[in-house]
Amino acid sequence: MNKTPVIIEAIGYLLFRLKQADKIKLVKLMFLADKYHAMNYGRTISDDAFLAFPHGPGGSRTMDILEYDPLVIGKHIKLARGIFKQGKGHSYFAGVTCNPKSFTMLSESDFEALDFVINNFGPMNTWDLVDYTHKLKEWKRFKSLFLSGQKKPEPIKSEDLLWPVQDKFFSVEQEHLKESLYSMTKSPC
Repeated sequence: MNKTPVIIEAIGYLLFRLKQADKIKLVKLMFLADKYHAMNYGRTISDDAFLAFPHGPGGSRTMDILEYDPLVIGKHIKLARGIFKQGKGHSYFAGVTCNPKSFTMLSESDFEALDFVINNFGPMNTWDLVDYTHKLKEWKRFKSLFLSGQKKPEPIKSEDLLWPVQDKFFSVEQEHLKESLYSMTKSPC
């Protein structure tokens, strides 16, 4: 399934609720929503290719969609341009057709994960959010590379999003994480 429309609607929902956010913040919020959803439901919202960047982890397809990359966004360009708009610089806001009541690609659990990140991380400024994501194990394992000056992103496996975090946001029982890992890695029938 092509998840591009799902990501477009998820970005739109974030912007509908937040009113405005810059690119880095949107990428981080989307990553954290994917992490929450993976930990709790055994799949990500976006099915994105996750990478560790100097400014923390994020989804490469999410970034491409925010840049309206024609190779990634393809026939969904009109949908994207209606749901979110780029303002000055790297600032984004909800577009004229951004109406979560009309979104058909997001599941109830997707909305739950997006609401979770909006409520818990939405109030943070971009750089506090970057600092938070730098504490995640899926990024920290590449920290020395980035501190030595590496700019090239490093791949993060989707199942790495299940690495536990000992904080008030991502505390999930170990047994549940095992079930989520099984769901993420089982081969289709």
